[in-house]
Amino acid sequence: MATPTADPNLDQVRERAVDMVAQVQEAGLRFAGSLAESWTAALQNVPGAGAVSGSAASTGLPRTPGEAVDRFYDTGVQILEAQRNVAHQVIDAVAPALPTSVFAATSRRR
Repeated sequence: MATPTADPNLDQVRERAVDMVAQVQEAGLRFAGSLAESWTAALQNVPGAGAVSGSAASTGLPRTPGEAVDRFYDTGVQILEAQRNVAHQVIDAVAPALPTSVFAATSRRR
């Protein structure tokens, strides 16, 4: 059985892809830093939000960046769950009007 050999063209493509991902990540970090600076500057004008440590809890603002991320995604999950519930309610409401073949086909996809 022949042993596989490294393809120099494939290696170059892989290196370029890794370099591109690294550049995108660096740009993302720079953007996040810039955003954090802008956010800090904006919050300095909000009464009670300038000192993030103690007053953040009383104003309802996240105390850490991780908490901000969690709140953002938790809100997204809640919105998706609400949309799912509405979609199920719509399907349940129109199901009696659908032909049985259509209803059977949609129930098999779940």
